[in-house]
Amino acid sequence: NSLCKNSKIECLSNQDCFVSCSGDKLCQNSIIECPINGNCNIECRGYKSCDNLIVNATASISGNVNILCQDASQECQSLTIYGSVYDTNTNTNNQQNDLTLKCNGDLASCSKTNIKCPANGDCLIQCQAEESCKNSTITGPPNGDLIVQCTGRLSCIKSKIRAENSDELDLSGCSRSDSCLDLTIHCPPFTNLSNPNCFIQGNDNLGSYSGQGVNIYAMNGWQDVEVSYSGSYGLRHQGTMHCGSGYNSQCSFASSEWSCIDEDAFCNTVWTPDTPSPTDAPIIRDIYNNDNYDNNDAPPADADANDDDQ
Repeated sequence: NSLCKNSKIECLSNQDCFVSCSGDKLCQNSIIECPINGNCNIECRGYKSCDNLIVNATASISGNVNILCQDASQECQSLTIYGSVYDTNTNTNNQQNDLTLKCNGDLASCSKTNIKCPANGDCLIQCQAEESCKNSTITGPPNGDLIVQCTGRLSCIKSKIRAENSDELDLSGCSRSDSCLDLTIHCPPFTNLSNPNCFIQGNDNLGSYSGQGVNIYAMNGWQDVEVSYSGSYGLRHQGTMHCGSGYNSQCSFASSEWSCIDEDAFCNTVWTPDTPSPTDAPIIRDIYNNDNYDNNDAPPADADANDDDQ
C-alpha cells in the first residue's frame, strides 16, 4: 500500500492513464505526470488519499484531466494541479484540454487546493462537500470557461477565483450555509456593454464572514458582472468592487443592491478603453509567476515527492 506514496507516478506518453488511490494516504505527497496524448483519470477514495498530491499535465497536447475526490474526508486536501500549457496556436489538432475536479467527500475534500486550469479548455470545479474547496485558489483558463459550483456548506469560503483572463466565469451555488463568504473573485471583462462574461449566483451566503466580505475585481466595474441574487441584503451583504485597468479604483457595496454605495462612483460607470474586443487574442498570463504560459510552466524541476508522513 506504500508503493504510490511519496513517489512519482509517470503515465505512458500516448495512451489514457488511470490512477486509483483507494486507500488512506495511499498517494500522499506524490506527483502524477499525465500523458502527452491521452486522458489523465485519477480517483482518490480514502482519508487523505491524495493529500498534498501534485498533478502535472503541463506537457499534455491532447487529453482531458478528470479527478474524483470522494468516499472519505480530506481526500484531496492541499492538491496542486498544473493544467496543459498548450494554447490554440501550438496545439496542431485544435484539441481542447478540459479539466474536471469533483470534490464530493465527507469533509474538506479539496480544501487548500491550488488549481491552475489548462491554457486551452474549459475548467469545471464541483465543490459539493462541506468545506470542500475552502481556502483554495482556482485560476481559470485563458482560452476557455471557468465553472465553479459551490453547493456544499462552507464549500468555497475564503477562496480565490482568478478568471480575469478566461472567456467566461460561471460561479453558481453559494446558497448553502456559509458557502461563499469572504470570496475573492477576479472577473473577465465584458464582450460589450450588454454582454458581461462574469456570472455570479447566490443568496445571503454570498457575503461577509469576518467583515471582509466579497472582493470583486472587474476591469469595467459592475458593467462586467451579472449577479443572480436571492438573498435579503442583510448584515452579510458586504464587500468591495475593485475596477479600472489596474484595479486602482474601488467602492463599498451598496446596502440593498449589487452596486457601489455612492451612485457616482467610478466603478458604477467605468468602461476601460483597453478592454479586449471579441476578436483580440486572449491574454495568456501566469498569475503565480507573473509571466506567460510556456513549456517551463510546471512544478520546479527539483520537486521531488515529500518523504514526510503527514
